[in-house]
Amino acid sequence: MYKDKTFLAIIPARGGSKGLPGKNIKELCGKPLIAWSIEAGLKSKYIDELVVSTDYQDIADIAKEYGANVPFLRPDYLASDTATSFDAVKHTIDFYKNELGKEFDYIVLLEPTSPLREIEDIDLAIEKLLSSSAESIVGISKTEDQNPAFLINKDQDNYLSGYENKDMKVLRRQDISDVYFFEGTIYISQTNILLNEETFYHKNTIGYEVPKYKSLEIDDIDDFIMVEAIMKHKGYK
Repeated sequence: MYKDKTFLAIIPARGGSKGLPGKNIKELCGKPLIAWSIEAGLKSKYIDELVVSTDYQDIADIAKEYGANVPFLRPDYLASDTATSFDAVKHTIDFYKNELGKEFDYIVLLEPTSPLREIEDIDLAIEKLLSSSAESIVGISKTEDQNPAFLINKDQDNYLSGYENKDMKVLRRQDISDVYFFEGTIYISQTNILLNEETFYHKNTIGYEVPKYKSLEIDDIDDFIMVEAIMKHKGYK
């Protein structure tokens, strides 16, 4: 099923990280953080090729050790704080097309900061996208305490007012509408649409919903500790 489509998985991994220095190769339950995303991507039954885009030789070496392709080191202008994920993705697409003569129908972005992603998430998201009329699919998760109905404003004198629930009435979860937020488990798009829109998010995007725990992304040491605790609870050492 869907074997007539080709998929390139891209893992973007800059060497610089202000929130948690060296996070992409920091050991998490016995493996470098990036290894979890590499292994999940390589085990997907749909992904044809997996590449790591990095500017850092240590990340490149570890990525290769775990089976990823690293055919280049990302140029400096794509490793700055102002460079976007799309910039790195486009550079990779262009490299494969111009230098290797390879083109793919779909791009799968796997951020290394979401190690709780499972192989099934990748394959199910691909199947959900291809069985729809949508052009891209992204990870989403249901808000809980951060639902707009529970949020408040604070003025300069410290007085509170409801953000959406103006009267600040006590509401039960079952009485409010579900609201979702974008999270980093998965991003997939038709390649031509991605290049035209320069984003995975547009009007023809659908969501792949993940539970609260999978939505955790590692940006700082607090996130790392929480993700590590969840993984240990699930049996990883």
